[in-house]
Amino acid sequence: MTKNKQTLVAWLRDAHAMERASVDTLDRLADRLSRYPDLAARFREHWRETLGQVERIERCLKKLGSDTSTFKDLASRFLGIAQAYAVAVAPDEAVKDCLTAYTWRHFEIAAYVSLGAAALMLEEPDVARMCNEHLEQERAMAAWLEQQIPEVTLEFLRP
Repeated sequence: MTKNKQTLVAWLRDAHAMERASVDTLDRLADRLSRYPDLAARFREHWRETLGQVERIERCLKKLGSDTSTFKDLASRFLGIAQAYAVAVAPDEAVKDCLTAYTWRHFEIAAYVSLGAAALMLEEPDVARMCNEHLEQERAMAAWLEQQIPEVTLEFLRP
């Protein structure tokens, strides 16, 4: 395997860890934000999408002769858990949860743009196709969250 293909595999492993952390975070967000039924439902929907993303990344890794990185998965999941608890103690947790989720979606968008470009250069069309699918899902979620942030903010500020 060439150095560039090894790099692609390493980045896919990073994406896998990123999505595993998202699975955990989205699940907790949906539970915590139950008093905002629309938010909870959309986080739950994106949680299901993210489970599919994890599976697609695993298939790409397998096709490239690799597997996931247990260390990266665990490290990312630990950071996700720590972040969730840090926000949970804030009185404005719903607002901060939306801001954090919005920021994280954009990080994922950037990761898939980069990964997709690498996949195209390295003639890995299945990986590039997967990145485009994930990009559509992440962009849709980010756009939806952007519309929700003002409403959640105003709801928090209401007496």
